[in-house]
Amino acid sequence: MVMRLVSYFKIGITLVIIGSAWVGILFTGAAKNSDIFVLDKSDSASVSLNLHGAGVGFYIISIDGYGGKVIAKIVDSHGNYYDMKKITNKVTVNYFQFDHTGQFIMEITNVSDKPVQLTAELGDTRVQEITLPSILTLLGSVLLVFSGYRRLRNYITAQPDEKSS
Repeated sequence: MVMRLVSYFKIGITLVIIGSAWVGILFTGAAKNSDIFVLDKSDSASVSLNLHGAGVGFYIISIDGYGGKVIAKIVDSHGNYYDMKKITNKVTVNYFQFDHTGQFIMEITNVSDKPVQLTAELGDTRVQEITLPSILTLLGSVLLVFSGYRRLRNYITAQPDEKSS
């Protein structure tokens, strides 16, 4: 009789915990810059950040209150546009790809008729570095589903026959 010391469930939960913690540690160390602005009608503000290599950047804009409309543009130090969005939501998260090292600037312009208070954050997702921990988390999730399937497969519930008179 073979005794299993470690089950698929325990391996899966361990991989999910390790992968998730690893991703969290990488995200806390990611390069990002944020600021809070109050923009009057047609005012603009900017947040800049130096990004290295090629990768995927992100920006988060949180507008206090409803009815605010802003336009967010991502440009590099050479004036090339990477992304441009009209934002009307209370919280918006968008991503953009960059292919070289340099300073990237998020320009925010208020296009609503009233002043808008917002928080803007610009950062790097470090997508190259989170690939391995993401694969670990996925593998752990698959093992959890597989262990659940194996456990449920062994349970057969018998339904009583209904006697018709």
